[in-house]
Amino acid sequence: MSTSISPNVVVVDPRFDAYKQLADSARLGRINLHIRSSGAEAIKIARRRTVDAWLIAADLDDMSGHDLVELLRSRAAEAKVAMIEAEGPGSRHHTVAEQEAAAVGADVVLTQPISLRDLEELLGLPVEERSKVLAATGAARAFVTLPVGIGAAAVSIAVLLLG
Repeated sequence: MSTSISPNVVVVDPRFDAYKQLADSARLGRINLHIRSSGAEAIKIARRRTVDAWLIAADLDDMSGHDLVELLRSRAAEAKVAMIEAEGPGSRHHTVAEQEAAAVGADVVLTQPISLRDLEELLGLPVEERSKVLAATGAARAFVTLPVGIGAAAVSIAVLLLG
């Protein structure tokens, strides 16, 4: 994990509204959350900062989520990567998604909505460290970033944060 108190988490998904729980955790200072809708924006983050966990949807604005996972694995093999799936475990679609994700190097397939508990498991934190890093409120300032050029998405996330 990075040297900051709170883990850096990047969500790459054009559907921002599915991450309300994570946005709430970021507001409380439990995680540093970066939300992007395109692979190109995600790659810019990968160049500038150490990321602890990537949450990537299969369909992005500019590329396949699977292609992005492969690009990230070539740059930051130590980061944890999860593919996001709408259908829950046990469904045929979820099983296929798990096979495809494993083939490109993703660590796990998570189902929306993503919770802080899902992040704890993805990061592989021991129980005692979870309470220190992710459960402590006020330990770090709330941090959610959005790309500058996404007006409608920024409004959507603002509504989520205020709601």
